[in-house]
Amino acid sequence: MSNVENVVYRYQPDGQPAVSYRGIPSGSTGGGGDLTAARASYRSDLTRLLHVDRHQLPPVIEHLEAVVHGMWVRTRIGAVHRDHSADRMFLQTLLAPGQSQEQLRAALARDAERGLDPVVVIVEPEDTVASVLEQMTPGDTVLVAYSDAEVEVGWAVIYGPEADGRQDIPRAPGWTELCDMPVWQFARRYGAASEEHAVRVDAMASPLAS
Repeated sequence: MSNVENVVYRYQPDGQPAVSYRGIPSGSTGGGGDLTAARASYRSDLTRLLHVDRHQLPPVIEHLEAVVHGMWVRTRIGAVHRDHSADRMFLQTLLAPGQSQEQLRAALARDAERGLDPVVVIVEPEDTVASVLEQMTPGDTVLVAYSDAEVEVGWAVIYGPEADGRQDIPRAPGWTELCDMPVWQFARRYGAASEEHAVRVDAMASPLAS
């Protein structure tokens, strides 16, 4: 297991429970009526899984997913993402009209039609690829999106090694080469090689392979 745990809270106001969670790589799942209850349930679950008390839990990075304009969007709790070329939040740019935004939404629609559950993960361009992979399971499909001064919204689709979808898209190298690479560089080097801006990550070290 990685010495860092990521937990993704998914908010569905009409769901039972309204907030569900999954821990990565621990595999813990559960939920609560609101974020506070889900957090408490998750930490209790993690202490049982790891056979430790709360003071011995590994560092936890929290993420929140919610539907925004028909898209599942994930952000790190507490993070502030701004458009680096305009005086507004990046989410506003992501939802605005534009060629990159239209291409991004088309990619989401294609994956949804294939039966996948794609999620837009908002990141900073200098965030590492490792920070994205550590919040994925092998079957996940995520679309990383970040502020790009040249095209407003830079993005790339990342398929986990066990995710359904096209097998003829570019394949990224192993964890060692990827982990410290900035997301913007990854998207331009590997995503740009595919018409669909898609990359399949195959050779993964812990935590994805765990």
